[in-house]
Amino acid sequence: MTNVGRIMLAQLRSIGSRNACLAAGDVPGGPWLTRGGRTYRTGAGGSTSAAVERARAARSVTSVRAYQEVGRADLFVQVIPFASDEDARAGLAELRALPRTMPRSKGLTDVGELRAAVAPEVAGTTRVEAAEQPFVLDGEHCRTLTLWCAAGRTVVVAALGGRAEAVRWPELAQVVEAQVVALA
Repeated sequence: MTNVGRIMLAQLRSIGSRNACLAAGDVPGGPWLTRGGRTYRTGAGGSTSAAVERARAARSVTSVRAYQEVGRADLFVQVIPFASDEDARAGLAELRALPRTMPRSKGLTDVGELRAAVAPEVAGTTRVEAAEQPFVLDGEHCRTLTLWCAAGRTVVVAALGGRAEAVRWPELAQVVEAQVVALA
């Protein structure tokens, strides 16, 4: 089965699951608007790692939501439950190693390399990794900041993109902290 087929099947199997990501009104900063969201069975991308297999066996459902603060920033949050704290830490390492792509956008040029960054403190998490990726959009210098965080048996991935001077690590850390609190 193709990756697209696996994802479609995973989305069908997650029907009835609620999206665990924050509602737009609960995201710190803003005001944020929801741009889309979905749920799907964890592991839909085809991973066969032991941690993902155990999450699948536990009928884990991954939640994804995209937000926009018009004229300033875009935010992406993904919540992935695992079977144990240990599996979440292993899953974080696997997710961090996946290749990342920039969405196609008119005016997007000069996409730089994804670089590891010093991770900010994120309350409620046991492991945090961070990366930054510069790009130019409509002639403006921009960047995407990404955090991969383990919080108990859940991994939260969050990415904040926008003009370089407008997106900051403390803001992204606050979003992840709010998401972790909402999961408790």
